Amino acid sequence: GDDGDDLLLGGPREDLLDGGDGNDTILGGNAADEMFGGKGDDSIKGESGNDTFVGGEGSDTMIGGDDRDLFLVGSAADGNGDSIDGSEGGDDYDTLDLTGAGPLRIDQHVTDIDTDGTKTYAGTVTFLDGAGNPDGTLSFVNIEHVIPCFTPGTLIATPKGEMPAETLKVGDKVLTRDNGIQEIRWAGRCDLTYDDLIASAHLRPILIKAGSLGNDLPERDMMVSPNHRMLVANDKTALYFEEHEVLVSAKHLVGNPGISTVDALGTSYLHFMFDQHEVVLGNGSWTESFQPGDQTLGGMGNAQRQEIFDLFPELKTGEGRDEYQAARKTLKKHEAAVLLNG
Repeated sequence: GDDGDDLLLGGPREDLLDGGDGNDTILGGNAADEMFGGKGDDSIKGESGNDTFVGGEGSDTMIGGDDRDLFLVGSAADGNGDSIDGSEGGDDYDTLDLTGAGPLRIDQHVTDIDTDGTKTYAGTVTFLDGAGNPDGTLSFVNIEHVIPCFTPGTLIATPKGEMPAETLKVGDKVLTRDNGIQEIRWAGRCDLTYDDLIASAHLRPILIKAGSLGNDLPERDMMVSPNHRMLVANDKTALYFEEHEVLVSAKHLVGNPGISTVDALGTSYLHFMFDQHEVVLGNGSWTESFQPGDQTLGGMGNAQRQEIFDLFPELKTGEGRDEYQAARKTLKKHEAAVLLNG
């Protein structure tokens, strides 16, 4: 197609159909077609075969048809306003690939579970601007696999205002509770797929709902890794532990109102590290920066671990890791239960 509102029809073999500009209608044939909407509000429908869909800019409607279809969303501008239906027929396993479209938030629910355990999802993707505010949506149904860009960015307090955690990099300055403005020395991330989370259920993220830590904190919902520690300070901390403030792993908070382990289609855990362990402000609630220990370093890939050792050679030894002390006392599971429920 070219400029204007085109009608493109696929044949019995594998076709490449490109609508170009305009509000196009593209109908695939009975093979593995590649269909590109281009600019405009396009309508794209596949038939049988493992088709690939790229809606492009505009509010597009895409329907997969039978078999294993792939929907690619390369940017928020491409995905905003789109409606995607993977359909259900044939050898059905449809994928929504959001790589490169973030930052974003995925709100989804299971609509069906096959006899082999495969789950089908429907939901909404909310695209976020640089400050973490909603900046458009995409809706989807009948999708078996969603590849996210990253989980919603926890907003970290910096001298320039709140910034999504995924935008922070080495050299950026962050506000800390104990030592004022500190510079990030290392930043990393760990990407986990749906299959990873199924195989290692203990890595599933923890949802901390707004207000669930008391005093209306955090200010917004936040997702953290199970071992990520939150700062807790209430009337019981000094009474039971002779400490005004303590750190508690998110997994030890599960079961309290508003705090739960969640099923996710995929997640990314973001880390940043300072010259010392710090307490930083995320979504209005105090939480820890990355603390390198035997368990956390052991769970990293070789490249990330070596990068940290290059920056902090003293961490190669157990003695050096012991000297990188936690910013607060860390509660064990039974202690956390007393603190929050006792």
